[in-house]
Amino acid sequence: MTLKQRSGRVPAISRLLPAPLRDPVLRRPLLGWLGVGLAVRFAVMPFAFHSDLLAVYWRAHLIAYEGQLFGSYLVNMGAHYVHALALRLLGPLLPPPAAVWTDPWWWGDSGGLQTQVTREFATSSDVFSTLFVLKLPYLAFDLAAGLLLLSLVAAGRPQAIRRAWAFWMLSPIGLYATYLFARYEAFPVALVLGALLACERRRPWTGALLLGLAVTTRTYPLLLVPVFALVAVRGWRRQGAWAGLALLPFALTMVTNRILGGTAGELARLRDIAPGDAFLALTLPVQGAGDIYLMLAAVLAVYGYLLGRSAGWWGAGAVRVGELWVWLLVVHAAFFALATFSAHYFMWFTPFVALALARRPRWRGVLALHLLQVVTILAISDLVNGPRTVLGLFQPLSPVAATELPSLRELLLNSRALTEQLIGVLRTGFLVLTGLLAAPALAELAGRAPQVAHPEPHRPADQHEPQSRKQRVAR
Repeated sequence: MTLKQRSGRVPAISRLLPAPLRDPVLRRPLLGWLGVGLAVRFAVMPFAFHSDLLAVYWRAHLIAYEGQLFGSYLVNMGAHYVHALALRLLGPLLPPPAAVWTDPWWWGDSGGLQTQVTREFATSSDVFSTLFVLKLPYLAFDLAAGLLLLSLVAAGRPQAIRRAWAFWMLSPIGLYATYLFARYEAFPVALVLGALLACERRRPWTGALLLGLAVTTRTYPLLLVPVFALVAVRGWRRQGAWAGLALLPFALTMVTNRILGGTAGELARLRDIAPGDAFLALTLPVQGAGDIYLMLAAVLAVYGYLLGRSAGWWGAGAVRVGELWVWLLVVHAAFFALATFSAHYFMWFTPFVALALARRPRWRGVLALHLLQVVTILAISDLVNGPRTVLGLFQPLSPVAATELPSLRELLLNSRALTEQLIGVLRTGFLVLTGLLAAPALAELAGRAPQVAHPEPHRPADQHEPQSRKQRVAR
């Protein structure tokens, strides 16, 4: 019996909760996993961070307390405004701003001063309570994303719903990105899931606004706009209008940047920093100029195929909205398989693992392959960065010992060639794992897109083969 079959009339206030939490059979195990997830989160929130947490909050404190933008880094401004609002709301729980946000910070020489600044923060008397409070906005978006997932999988069977929820509560890369590395990846994840839910519930224009807000918090959902637009609505005019509405928050952000900070920021700034190069990192060399960018080729192929389906060039008509999440899984798989990235970005992929666990239980191996992906990408991070992005994140527990913990990088420090070779092996393995995880989705999508039936060439009547009565009836 599915959840819909068991659902009855519920009080109006309960309708604010996802349907699984209103179900008497599911409520108790779901709340149990919620308790486990919160216990794990609360246990690690005060004790780990990366310097990026301090950087984004420092930029946000300029907005919150000084009313100005940090003009040389106007990227992901939607996220910065959320951080600034959080500082204002959570101010009574934090030390005085001057005690935390020192100026001029390390922007003049980030490579030389980063270690000094993070150690100073890690040894402050209020470090544990400060870290806990600074991560509360991340916790809110993380839990919101989990509730949106429950709404998306509400039609599934109870066991599948519990499995997806348990995965979200204990997602290793989700916990790493949000509470250990301490980055705001939960912001775009929750907003992308909100856009998906709105589109599945036939509210595509709400979905456009939510996806647009996601773009302001992390630029990468910009690449999802064509996928959503070609599936969420029909007709090229409506699809163009949908994409325009989704781009509106991003455009307004750049206008605001220009007015307040003197530069549009965002895309212009991305050309100068590492994340802007990551999606173009894997190439096929071409004799002469102009290499082929593999991730870009994969994404453009998806756009072109969906456009062809929408225009009736091939397939069985436009893609159904119910298949949108599968296409998003494939696109995210292409992002990570064919690009280089920091480990915390991989949280963007986790909602689609959860959806696969709940909606496609016949896709066996998804969870095992994903866990192997996580191990692989954390190993790559340890090889590239040393303990700074893995064990060294626990610096508040022991500022000296955390930076001296063993790592794969230090183990192979005397053999640079071997280090690079091992990184190559791990990247290759990650690509294969991602391809295997996405294979069932690709097979399903291929099976749902039959070729257009071409009429057989006309043959004279005397050339038609005789048919039996049974064949005529079947036809």
